[in-house]
Amino acid sequence: MATGDIRKSVLVVDDAAEELRLLTTMLRRGGLAPRPVTNGRLAIEAAVAEPPDLVLLDVQMPEMSGLDVCRWFKQDERLRSIPIIFISGLQGVDDKVEGFRAGGVDYISKPFQEQEVLARIKMHLRLRQLQAELVSHNLQLEQRIAEQVKVVTASQMATIFALAKLAESRDDDTGKHIERVQTFGRVLADRMREMRLHVTQLTTAFIDNLYQTASLHDIGKVGAPDSILLKPGKLTAEEFDEMKKHCALGANTLAAVLKRHPDNQFLRMGVDVARSHHEKWDGSGYPDGLKGATIPLSARIVALADFYDALTSKRCYRPAFSHEDTCRMIQEGGGSHFDPDAVAAFTTREYQFRRIQQEMQNQ
Repeated sequence: MATGDIRKSVLVVDDAAEELRLLTTMLRRGGLAPRPVTNGRLAIEAAVAEPPDLVLLDVQMPEMSGLDVCRWFKQDERLRSIPIIFISGLQGVDDKVEGFRAGGVDYISKPFQEQEVLARIKMHLRLRQLQAELVSHNLQLEQRIAEQVKVVTASQMATIFALAKLAESRDDDTGKHIERVQTFGRVLADRMREMRLHVTQLTTAFIDNLYQTASLHDIGKVGAPDSILLKPGKLTAEEFDEMKKHCALGANTLAAVLKRHPDNQFLRMGVDVARSHHEKWDGSGYPDGLKGATIPLSARIVALADFYDALTSKRCYRPAFSHEDTCRMIQEGGGSHFDPDAVAAFTTREYQFRRIQQEMQNQ
């Protein structure tokens, strides 16, 4: 007898005292730990109190049949994986099929032979052990893969963030614009989900991607001339048209990478954010003049986050606006410049925006 079998407990359920005694004796001789009970109710109570490794279950019992007990086990998350072997004097094929349908893994007919009983029990105990080892192995494998993916993803995100920071460094006086827009975007998206707005889209994965892709919103500015990007005064109409090209430039660059990785949701959202974060709810934005819900949700959220940070930060061509004036402009822009849902969420979290802006300005 293998050492691993000695501690295996078998719940034996039979209303016939003589057969219960016989099975208990057999199991003890086989090096197992029998737990005899005389009816279905006691079997359930015993299993709930201390789940066995296997159940040897008589089919025909008063009040609660073996089939009923088996069905009860299979509906309980704690017990459903425990193998159940039916024992019965019934020889009909239909009776055996019904036992398998109820969830049994094997069927032993009476009168039974000790060697057959022990052999079948040990086989199913071994199968359960192998299944448990397989599940454990798969979990460990998944954890290793997840850790490796996390490392690779972190390095990729660091590279992308560095490129975004390179573009930002040319015109950001504080050096924290990207980080603040990322944080504002997450706060806004989390609040919209709390308010039950766009719940089918605002999943945890969506919000995580939004946080990362917000860093890419102005990546196209790397192609803007310094004479325009750093101009201290107001841009001419021609200069503004040139500046607006950063949306398409950033999106097209990301789209070229997306063609090679078409299933990458991060890149797909990055294209949306880079291209459409200057679109307006009423269709007066650029570069495509999108209107309302045709503007990707990710871009609508980043648009408000970017607007708040841009206005409350000092630029080479103007001083910073106050928090109060910026909030007023955002609220007035609901339904024209901004998604009304995003404005509604912002209104309940504007104090948080102020705190984040102050804390990250001082870092």
